[in-house]
Amino acid sequence: MLHKMENEWAEEIYKKRSKTVEWPFGNIKRNMRIVEFNTTGIERTLTEARLYVIGHNLKRIHKEIIKNQIIHIQNKQNT
Repeated sequence: MLHKMENEWAEEIYKKRSKTVEWPFGNIKRNMRIVEFNTTGIERTLTEARLYVIGHNLKRIHKEIIKNQIIHIQNKQNT
């Protein structure tokens, strides 16, 4: 791993990855307090993981909708 990080382009890739790929997992673990699966077996565990990801995505969508509504209201008040 250290050998990979010696290149500047590798450093940039890992910086980008930490912001795009690893963020949802950290959010699910810390903010949703999901640290282990409640089911056993690959199929059931995959289903559970997919449900957690759906929950994460729904929260993000809801946050964006609320943010857009606030911006829309503020724009109406300014005009």
